[in-house]
Amino acid sequence: MRPVNEAAQTPHDGLYYPAGVEHWDCEIVGMDGGALAVPGGRFEGVENSGTLANPVNLRDMQATLCDAACTGEGVVSQERFMLMQAAQGGIWVILGGWATRLVRCPAG
Repeated sequence: MRPVNEAAQTPHDGLYYPAGVEHWDCEIVGMDGGALAVPGGRFEGVENSGTLANPVNLRDMQATLCDAACTGEGVVSQERFMLMQAAQGGIWVILGGWATRLVRCPAG
């Protein structure tokens, strides 16, 4: 799996927190209560991270489908991973049978 290069960044790059959750800290990434990040071909969550590769823009859906190689809590996994603009704002993260909406962190 080859990593996404800088030219393949998605419009979904940014810092996010889960929709409907209060007291989220957008100043830290990758820790409980901290932001989730999508920086240039990576996804960084709470105690896990992944490299996004082979991005495919999905026509008329404002979405990008990627292959993800992720590690977290001692486990390595390969997944299909979709990032999609949410009509309510932010993005949807769709992965392995579940979806969650993330809200973009306010600019600092």
